[in-house]
Formats: sequence, structure tokens, C-alpha cells
Amino acid sequence: MSTDDQYEYIFRIFWPEHLCRPLTESGYLVGWILPGGTVVVACKASFANAAQINGCLDAFHQQDISSLGSSFGHGSESSVSGTWTKKPMLSPVIVGYLSREGEGLCEPGPREESDLWIDVFTARTQIGIRDVLVHGMTVPGRVIVTLYDESIECPWHVYAAAPINLDLTAQDSLQTQSNLKDGETSLPHIIDYVNTASQLYTYVHSGDTSRFGEETEDLTQIGLFWCIWTWILEIMTQALLVVETSTLGERAKRFSAVGQQLDLVVRRNMYLVNQWRTGHCTRRAGREQARCNAQYAGFWNSVWVIGVDVVLGCVAGVWLILNAQSVVDATAHELRQQTVTSLEQTIVWLRGWPAGLKLNNGLDGFLAELFLWLIHFWTVVFQPQLTRHLSAVVATAGWAGLVGGCSMQLAVLSDTLALATLHTYWFYMVATRIFHWQLVTLYSLFNLFRGRKLNVLRCRIDSCDYDLGQLLIGTILFTLLTYLFPTVLVYYLTFASRRLAVIMVQGLLEILLGLLNHCPLFYLALRLRDPRFFPSGVWYDIAPSRAERFIEPGWHLPGSPVHLSRDPIPLSARSRMNVTVVYMRSTPMPLSAMLFQYYQLWIQFSASYLSQGILRSLIVGDVIHPVQRLQHTMIPGLTASSANL
Repeated sequence: MSTDDQYEYIFRIFWPEHLCRPLTESGYLVGWILPGGTVVVACKASFANAAQINGCLDAFHQQDISSLGSSFGHGSESSVSGTWTKKPMLSPVIVGYLSREGEGLCEPGPREESDLWIDVFTARTQIGIRDVLVHGMTVPGRVIVTLYDESIECPWHVYAAAPINLDLTAQDSLQTQSNLKDGETSLPHIIDYVNTASQLYTYVHSGDTSRFGEETEDLTQIGLFWCIWTWILEIMTQALLVVETSTLGERAKRFSAVGQQLDLVVRRNMYLVNQWRTGHCTRRAGREQARCNAQYAGFWNSVWVIGVDVVLGCVAGVWLILNAQSVVDATAHELRQQTVTSLEQTIVWLRGWPAGLKLNNGLDGFLAELFLWLIHFWTVVFQPQLTRHLSAVVATAGWAGLVGGCSMQLAVLSDTLALATLHTYWFYMVATRIFHWQLVTLYSLFNLFRGRKLNVLRCRIDSCDYDLGQLLIGTILFTLLTYLFPTVLVYYLTFASRRLAVIMVQGLLEILLGLLNHCPLFYLALRLRDPRFFPSGVWYDIAPSRAERFIEPGWHLPGSPVHLSRDPIPLSARSRMNVTVVYMRSTPMPLSAMLFQYYQLWIQFSASYLSQGILRSLIVGDVIHPVQRLQHTMIPGLTASSANL
């Protein structure tokens, strides 16, 4: 146990607040004795003798071990992912005796057999620590009493040494503290026992914790409808797995927003079914209470997101179905205006020295005729087909909103935009290849003009002696390409800007999809209604009103003055113990932490759409390929590949 220069021993006692009330009868204190002189008091057991209490505590420990083993054997996340495991807790024991004023001590057997024993008494409305015994011997020292709120009615109100991780896909790492002294117990380990104290309290007073902390009845017994819905979802998932194993399915998920959104919808529904079966849809107590809180909030947040998504999709879907023809006409007009007419007008404008730029007439005319012919080919071959099927696309988007929600409509819009601007991507590819080839040729001729060449073996520029003919031809070609470069650059910037505009619009649609698929509605509502449901740490309050509940044993006699221990340095360390009282509060998680899903989506979005690779490709003339879709990985088991389902 801990020691310092002033005291031979330092004891840390975690005391529940319900034991600070006036007592009706004396009783044994039960809890856990941890290394380093730490005692976690759970409750007072009102039994006839210590043997009955020990039998009850042993039964609680065996029940805890059996529940821990069953949780690892029935498809829990810990057993499936293999990322975190929990060892059984220490067996609870009798840690002391709490007596009323004027009553004597308990039977000597438990006092002498216990490794650490505390004798606590009441004097009027206060509590005092009479003695602390180590192996049956009274030792002087300092006692730090930490009051904590033992939530019996709301066991999901727990303490946490660090903010709980709401991301269920993240791996829980073991918390270690390298600055602890030998024999001391870390704060996260102590808090695990503090959170379990309410379960021990319920077991000691009722003898059963099987339904401890449950808010509702078993929701899996709701009849035939739930079985049919689960069966349908399982069939859909198996069909999805068959499609994903093929090459076409993987490409559809990668390049099609509809394919990815459909995959997300099916997997999310299966996740909700599994969470419903395992009971994570109700608030209940458990060994990993913080993890249970995160699972409960994640389940109902998914339900709320699906509900809001479907409501918005139904509103938009009904409007699309009722106004289908007008939507088709307006969409067809805008597509032709923005993707064909405006592009033709821009190319015609480039043929007449745009903005005073004197472009090369021959090359300018050739490039203009080339792209105008490609636009004419698009309008003759592909544009009629797209316009003919536009009514089917609008109808599909309307009915998709009724079934898959507004997010499915956004996915249909994203894929439609990609198909409608496919010809601009072709034009961009042609302009980019011409620009890149000319840029590379100019760089090589510039090295020749300086008398240098590229050493391919050593990947460096070396000096080289060229004859007069080589230098003359190289200089002529370099001068010719230099004067032709502005014309190529103008056409390249024209189609590159359109390509970037399409990418930004697709990025905006991806942002809207992320907002709908991962909106933290339930997280924010539950955080505002019940802040203690999301603990993010603890802080200690040295409040005089709470410290007055404890007195020092030197003045516990009736009629003697009561001395409160507010001075950390006692008058005599050998004559009595110094008692310091603090109150441990739970710090609620800030509202900004509820937006953790948006933070991860922003990281993925910035890495895909705002990366330096896109800027470099734009400068050097490399092709900007279709940006990979954002991977929605907020559901356990939902990754880029389907092998973990």
C-alpha cells in the first residue's frame, strides 16, 4: 500500500453516498480490496453473521464469472472481433463493519482474518473511521475517502476514466499507466469496481441480478411479423454476398453510388436485427457498461436515422411521382443546356481569340473541329437514349425514396449525373493526353537545349554532348511547341475546369449522403436529456458540505467537540488518522463529441476530394480518375470488403 514521508500508510476508500444517511441498524460492509490499500465499499449487508454474507458474495462472484463466459460465447462483439477481452473481477469480500452510535464492534473472526479492515461508526449525523486494520493490527496513516454516487435506479449512469468511444468499429485497447508505483491500482481499474458496486448492492438486497437495470421487456418476442422481416433481410444479405463476390459487384460498389447505398442499407438492417436479438436495444447493466451505453445509443441512432431518411424520401418521392413529366422535361432541358449547348458555345468562343489571346489558328481550328465532332457524336448516339430513359430514372428515384429513403434518391442522382456528363469526361481525357504529351516533350527538348539528358538508370539529369544537327532540330521543335503550347493549355483548362466542377458536385452529393446516413440525432437528444449517459472522465470536488459528514476518531466520544479534517497535515500522525474527503463527479461528454461520425467522414472526404494528388494531376496533366466513393464504416463489420459479414 502507498506510503509517503508524513504517513506510514495511505488508504483510499471509495464510499457510496447512500451510506452517509442515518442508519437504522449496524452491518458488515462489503466490497473489494484492491492492491495499494484501495477499498471500494459497495453497500452494507444486514445479515445475521459473516458466514451468510460470504456465501452470498461467493454466489455473486460465480454468477459474474458465468455471465462473462456466456457473453463471450454467444456471438458478442468481443468474441467476434477479438479486439477486447475482460478478465473476471476479484471476488467481493467483507471489508469492514459499520456500527451505530453506542453499539460495540462486530465479532472478532472477520476482523482478524481480513487483509484490510475498516471500522466505521456513526456519531449523531456524522460518520467516523475508528480504525484501519492490516492483518488484524491497527496501523496509523492517512485515509482519503472518495464519495461516489451509486446509481441503483439508473445503472447506466457510470463513471469513466476517459471519454467512452462511441465508434463501435474502433478497437478497444488496454489502458495502461506506466507512471504507477508498484502495488498501486490504476484509476480505470478502480472505476470498473465502482461501476459494479450497484450490481453487488442489488444482489445483496434481492439475491438476483438477472433483470438488473432492464428498462423494458424482451423486445424479441413481438410475433410473426418480426420473424418474417428477419427472414427477408437474411435472404437479401445472402443475395448481396453472392453479387459482391463477383467482379461486377465489386465494381458496382466502388463506382456506383446506388450499389454502395444499397449495400449500406442491407447491412445496416442486418446490424439492427443482430443488436435487437442480443438485447442492445434496451438500457441494461453489464460488465462493460460504457460499451453497452455506446451500443444502445448506436442502435437507436440508426433507427432514428432510418426513420428520418424514409420520411424525407417519402415526401420527395411523392412529389417526384406526382410531377414526373414536368421534372423530366426540366431535367432534359437543363442537361442539354449545360452539357451540350454551353459546351458548343464555349468551343466556338475559343475559335475567335478568346479574351484577346492570339491562339494558333491552325491548331485552334483543328481542336475545335475535333471536339465539335465529338459533341455531335454524343448528341446523335447517346443523348437520345439518355433522354428516352429519363422518365424511367425519375420514376425509379421516386419509388426508391419510398423504399430506401432520401439517401437512395441522392445515390440515383449521383449516378445519373455521372452518366449525363460522361462525354465531358471523354473530352477531358483527350485534352489531358495532348497537354501531358506536349508538356513532357517540352521538358525533354528543354534539357536538350541546355545540353542535358535524362539518365534512366540513375534517375537523374546528366550532361550530354549533342552534335550541331541534333541541337538545331531540337531548338526548332522546342520553339514550335512553345508557340503552340498556349492553344493546348486553353483547351486543357476548359475541359479540366468542367471535370473539376463535376467532381465537386459529386462531392457535395457525397456530403449530403454522409449527413443523412450518419446524422447523430439520437446521440444529441440523449446527451441533452441525460448527460450522465455519456461519461468522459471524472473530476474531484472538495466540498465542505460533503466533508462535514465525516469526523476523525480522536473526537468521537459523546459530548466532545467534532474536529473536521480540512488540514492535510495532522497534529500527530501517530495518535490518530487524518481523513480527507473528496467527491467524485462524472464529467459528461461535450456535444461536439457526438459528431464523431462527421469527423471521420470529413477525413475521408478531404483525403479523396481535397488531396494534393488532385492538384498535382491538374498541374502536370495527369488524368483525374473518378474519385473513390466514401466508405461508410460506422457499422461493425461494414468495411470496404464483404469478407467480414
